[in-house]
Amino acid sequence: MAYNNEKEIAIRAEQMLGTALRAKTSSFADHVNRIEGDPSIKEAVVKSTVKPYGKVRNGTKKYYFRKLAIKMARHGFIQNAGINTIRSGGTRTRHNPQETTYGFKSHVMKMPAHPFIEEAIESSGVKEFVTSEVTRLRSEEIVLNIRNIVESIRR
Repeated sequence: MAYNNEKEIAIRAEQMLGTALRAKTSSFADHVNRIEGDPSIKEAVVKSTVKPYGKVRNGTKKYYFRKLAIKMARHGFIQNAGINTIRSGGTRTRHNPQETTYGFKSHVMKMPAHPFIEEAIESSGVKEFVTSEVTRLRSEEIVLNIRNIVESIRR
């Protein structure tokens, strides 16, 4: 399918990456203690930024695809990158079934990286799609601008 502007490319890229990301996260188990309403990694969404330039009045309005971003709960990014740090100690207060306060020591936290975001990007083919389509549209625009400049010089 030929795309006429970068806004259409951005929408298709959102769909491609979103589908691949949902496929990767669908097998994840829900957190045991997740409170209803707290964000889940499975609720990740993909958003694109498209910047308009020009004016509608004189027919120069065009859209330029700027970026593609993944929006998800921060623990998804931590799980993707892994972590190797020391958690600080402190105290906690538990309220159920009865109120009690207890202390805990600082300890090493090691979580191996599970690069599901990179895997989703690779499996979606979004990088190749965006680079080829945006390159095609922008090169056509450059050739058209050069042709218009040459024609204006000949007049």
